[in-house]
Amino acid sequence: MDPFTLLAAASTAFNGVKKLIEHGREIEDVFAQLGKWATATSDLQEWCRQQDATPSIFKTLSFKNDTAAALDAVTVRMKLAQQEKDIREMFKWYGPPDSYEEFILERRKIKAHREKMIYQQARRRREFIWFCVNSAVIALALAFVGWFGWLFFVLIATRGA
Repeated sequence: MDPFTLLAAASTAFNGVKKLIEHGREIEDVFAQLGKWATATSDLQEWCRQQDATPSIFKTLSFKNDTAAALDAVTVRMKLAQQEKDIREMFKWYGPPDSYEEFILERRKIKAHREKMIYQQARRRREFIWFCVNSAVIALALAFVGWFGWLFFVLIATRGA
């Protein structure tokens, strides 16, 4: 997904949390909205990790400016850090004692489970596709070398006859 779409989703959920707290809504409503924010944040952090990974040949050949890609990643990280700081402050001022620590622990558990289930599956799928593409390229290269060898053999055989 596009990072700015994910950032917009996180910002929308974050603004929803702020409004719910400002209007004194029940903690269950706030936590439900925080869940949406945490989901979007997790997706954005995964996007940032993918950007930090070794670039593939297609990313290297893309037409996107490297400076623009770096600015996208920095913008996302800064926005997430600010939202995280604001949520910590909201918990301190409006939440029950130790609720932020409990929120962080629960978030880590959910993140670990989500990482295991969703992101690893996506990584396996991507690795499988790269394996298929690389296998096809190698097969085509071997076929070309075989054809070229056969052609060379036929040319030498017809000259000698």
